[in-house]
Parts: sequence; structure tokens; C-alpha cells
Amino acid sequence: MQELPNAQGTVLVIDDEPNVLWFIATLCQPMGYMTITAGGGMEGLKIIQEYGDKIDLVLLDLKMPGMGGLEVLKSIRKYRPAMSVIVITGYGDRRQECEALGIDAFITKPYELKELYQQIERVVEKRSFDRNKVQIPEGQQPSAKILIVDDEEEVCELLASSLREDVHGAHFEVLCTRSGDEALRLSTKFKPDIGIIDIKMPQMWGDELVRRFQTGQGHLPKDFIIYTSVTEPREVEQARRLGFKILTKPTQLDTLVDVLKKLCVKHKLLQKI
Repeated sequence: MQELPNAQGTVLVIDDEPNVLWFIATLCQPMGYMTITAGGGMEGLKIIQEYGDKIDLVLLDLKMPGMGGLEVLKSIRKYRPAMSVIVITGYGDRRQECEALGIDAFITKPYELKELYQQIERVVEKRSFDRNKVQIPEGQQPSAKILIVDDEEEVCELLASSLREDVHGAHFEVLCTRSGDEALRLSTKFKPDIGIIDIKMPQMWGDELVRRFQTGQGHLPKDFIIYTSVTEPREVEQARRLGFKILTKPTQLDTLVDVLKKLCVKHKLLQKI
């Protein structure tokens, strides 16, 4: 297998139009990404088989001669279920079918360059976040206000007590609530740095709560963790589309703390020891 050069991330583009392959490769290079191109579905799958997890993102067209994009996507989900995929297509009516198979974004042609740039950057950054170990500056420790929103009382109590008492090398101030409306209200005084949000809740689902925060209804946290037990494909896709780190219930405390520490470093939520 040919070794890939060091880069900010590796993007595989699968499209039968040479000008599209050239255009996206030209876009990705100044962003620091290594770009591999495939002119058809079978060629793309062979590249995925060869390089595997070294590919950070697949940009996939749907309409191609021979093996179409949907067939490629189904194969990726079968053999590489965690691989990040952005679908770029002129067929907007295929969105629901693609989302049911689990994609990171659906971009309809014609698209704005800024949209494509932002989606590539978001997905590759997320994968890099998951893969890299947390690196805390010497003499400092993560410190953040955490807002937990979950309609299950036991989940709230367990997470809150664990984060307050059982975490080494970090300091977390924690507030819990069991509804979206109360979360918005409490946030204006508590001013959380990070939200841990369940998706499936009565009255207001977690994705709606995040959108309300983003539109100025309450104090907007710097980042979110989606903490959920949903398994139905449509509901899983709702969580994925938010673009934040997803943890599945139950998650080990060490895993949650590792994610929180990474978010603290990312947003410079640190205090001197």
C-alpha cells in the first residue's frame, strides 16, 4: 500500500466528472488536505479498501455510470460504518434515502463554495478531534461550567455527581435540568460553557434546544455533547446533523471526561493549577 503524506486530513472524491475532481482537489489543497480522486464507484471502493481508516472523508456524487453513489454508500456503511461521507448531488429528492444510510452532510448542486468548504472543514476537524489524544498545557487544568439536559432523573444525578466528585485533573461546575425550556431559562444566569444534551425528550427535543440556543434564546454554550440512547435511523440522523460529538448511553465516565477535556482545550477553558 502506498503511504499517504502527512496532511491535515485525507479526502477521497468520487465523481465521474473530471472537472469536478479537479475543482475539489484544487479547493482542498490550500486547506491542507491530501486529496485522492476516483472517477467511478468501483474505483472509489478499491481506494477505500486499500487505505481504510487513513481516509478522513469521502465526497460522493450519486449519479455515475456503472456503480452509482447510493450503491457505494451502502457498501461503505456495510464495511466501514464509521467512515465520514458527504453527498454532493444535483438530485435533492434523494436526501432522505441518503440520510437514512448515515451521512455527515447532503449538499445540492449548484452549491456555494463557502458551504462546501465549511462542511469539509467541520467533518475532518471532528474526526481529528476523535482520533487525537488530549494535550493539556503544563501548569493548567480544564475548567468549565457544564449544563446537563436530560429528562431521565437518574442520568442527570449520576452524571452530575460523577463530574463533580470523580474527575482527576479537571474542575467542572455542573447544573442539571430535565427540560429544554428550563435549560434556556437557567442558562442566562448559569452561563454554561458546554452543554450535554439528550436528543429524545418530551416537549422539546435536543436538536430543537440546540437551535434555540444558536438563535439567541438563552446563553449559548461554546460547544455541545449529544448524549443519547436513540437507535432508530431517522433519530440517529437528527443527532448526526447537529455536527457535535455524540456519545451513546451508557458511556463510561472516562470516555465522557476525555471528550470534555478535549473541548476545554479546544475552547481554552483552562485554569492554573
